[in-house]
Order: sequence, then structure tokens, then C-alpha cells
Amino acid sequence: MEESFYKIIFDLDPGCDDAMAMLMAFYEPKFQIKMISTVFGNVGLEQATKNACFLVEKFAQVDYPVYYGADHALNTPPQNAMEVHGKTGLGSKIVAKNVHKRPANYKNYGAIEAMRDYLNREPNEIVIVSVGPATNVANLLLTYPEVKDKIKRIVLMVGSMDGKGSITPYSSFNAYCDPDAVDIVIKSGVPITLTTKEIGTTAYFEQDQRERFARCGRAGQFVYDLCEGYKDKILKDGQYAVHDTCALLALLKTNIFTRQKVDMVINTTFDKKRGQTKFTPNENSHITLVTGVDKKKVFKRMEETLSRS
Repeated sequence: MEESFYKIIFDLDPGCDDAMAMLMAFYEPKFQIKMISTVFGNVGLEQATKNACFLVEKFAQVDYPVYYGADHALNTPPQNAMEVHGKTGLGSKIVAKNVHKRPANYKNYGAIEAMRDYLNREPNEIVIVSVGPATNVANLLLTYPEVKDKIKRIVLMVGSMDGKGSITPYSSFNAYCDPDAVDIVIKSGVPITLTTKEIGTTAYFEQDQRERFARCGRAGQFVYDLCEGYKDKILKDGQYAVHDTCALLALLKTNIFTRQKVDMVINTTFDKKRGQTKFTPNENSHITLVTGVDKKKVFKRMEETLSRS
């Protein structure tokens, strides 16, 4: 049975496709955002946080608190994807400037402390949607293990089904940024829904759909503008992936996706295959892998949602 709405902690590294997903979360009635947390990834932590504050200030109907989290991985040198998302993360046309909103952090209180407190206040009611490196979620589980059983579900956007990568021949970007964090999260036993690079790159749109989005309110025009300078490594110029929107929508019980229960492993060794993921079917697993997507239905849902802006 479908939930009337989902309470979410949105953990991300904005990022063009992160920004699209944020807009979807702002205007989709099925989502009730409790807080937003930022992590290093597509851009550095400071820029990711500024972008998140900018998007909340510009588009959200509620002044959601934004907390910054990890600026580095557990055991991996820093990475970024500025060649995909632009120097400041929102493509080449949009720059987060004149941002008045500030992060909600204060001394000794950051993203994982805020996550802990929300989970303690509303146990087993909140889903963590993590579409950047999984470092914040891993730090939460390591630092405050008592909250593990209070997390309703974790959604991850990480890895690949075919064992091939984007940032390396074997690893997708989020997996390579912090495979040790992913390993901690998938071994936690918390129910997980997971989308891989194949889902986002299957659900890509081109100029005709971009123009349809532009007619979907001011958020739709913003999606159109985000595409300027957004260049996914796997796709051709003029093809725009919606990795993070797919991860967000995968939380809903819709016929947009196909799914399978699986076991998952990720390579955490320091060899050429670091960050590679492998999946094995297991009906009793706590991990649900999204195996396919109907991109027309994704874009229809995006048009409907963005039109509320």
C-alpha cells in the first residue's frame, strides 16, 4: 500500500541532477522534507552547501534547514565532477550568488547530529535519501549506532549493474568517492533501495524534452537552464541524465521502475577495481535494486511536479 507521503532527510552534493531532484522534492506532495544535508562530491562541500541554500531560498515553499556534513571521504582522496556539472556545480549558466540563507550548523553540531535528532524524534518514520557519496550516512551509523534501528529506509544512488564505471573503467562516481562508506551502509541491515548509473543514463532527455520542461513553471525553466554546461561522461552532448530524480522517485510505489531483491558487495581494496559493485539475486535481502526504468513516465511525473512551481 502506498504511503500518503514520505518524510525524508535529503543528503546530496548539488550538482545539476541533484538540483533537479531537489526541485522535485520541493513540489512533489508525496515528499515531506525534514532537513537537507550536504556532502563533498560533484563540487567541494562549501560550494555544495551554498548551492543547496540557494535552491531552498529560491524555490522551496518551506525554509528547510541545510546542514553541511563531510568534506572528505573515510579513506579515499578527494574527487569532484566539475567537468560534468561545471565549476560551481549548477552548469555553466547558473551561479548561486546573493545567497542569504546560511547553514544551520553550530559548534559541535552538524549534519549527522541533526540526522540523529530527527530520527530520535520520529523513529521508523524517516527515509534517508542519499544521492551523493555515502559518507554522511556512514558517519551517522559509525558515530551514533543507536539510531540504526530508527531509520525507516535508506535510498542510495551508487554503483553499476554491469560492473563498469564512469570515473574509472570499473567504478561509478559516487561509489569511487567513498566505497568504504557504501560498504558500511549496505552492511548495516537497514532496508535499502538502490539505483545505479544505468538507471540515470537510461532516463536521459534531449532538447525536445528540455523545452517541454521549460514550459513547466519557473522550476521547469530552471531545469532547462541547468542543462547548459551539464555533460554526463557516459552520454552524448545534448543528453541529460536524471540520476538523482530517479533515486528519489524510486522511493514511491509506482510502475515507473522494475525492482529485484539482491545482495551487494563493493570493492574497497586499493586496486584498479576499487569502487566496483556486484549484485546477486536474493529474495530475502534487505537491499532492493532498481533494475529498469520507463523514462517517459519519469518525465511525465517531472512535468506534473515542476508545473506546481
